[in-house]
Amino acid sequence: MWENKPTSHERVATEPIAWMTTVSADGVPSTAPVWFILEPDETITVFSKDPSVRIRNLDANDRVTLHLEGDGRGGAIVVLNGSAMVDRTAQPADEHEAFISKYRDFLDRYGWTPAWFAQNYPTRIRMTINSIRGS
Repeated sequence: MWENKPTSHERVATEPIAWMTTVSADGVPSTAPVWFILEPDETITVFSKDPSVRIRNLDANDRVTLHLEGDGRGGAIVVLNGSAMVDRTAQPADEHEAFISKYRDFLDRYGWTPAWFAQNYPTRIRMTINSIRGS
């Protein structure tokens, strides 16, 4: 999937913020910023509040997009299209070492501990990437 998009892969692996769009059962989109991590199996993990609009939407409709910030001039656009599942039984965020490592500076800046984050964002979302647009 990434063969011709090394820049996209690097950005998905390293950028700290993405925008996730979910769609309600009646077709209303909802977009919000998320912290995310590209897993070794090339799925995306996001931790979410629960209940939330995002979780409610995913319970009804598994279609999602995840898009990165552009360069402010209409370039460097990367959009991942796919499906996502809510996994309420997965390990909590504070046990996901790579996720905590990626966001350690953010947690420190907000004065949050990994345990606080795991308690307030308890539900794991796993996105399967079906296609990539942009570079």
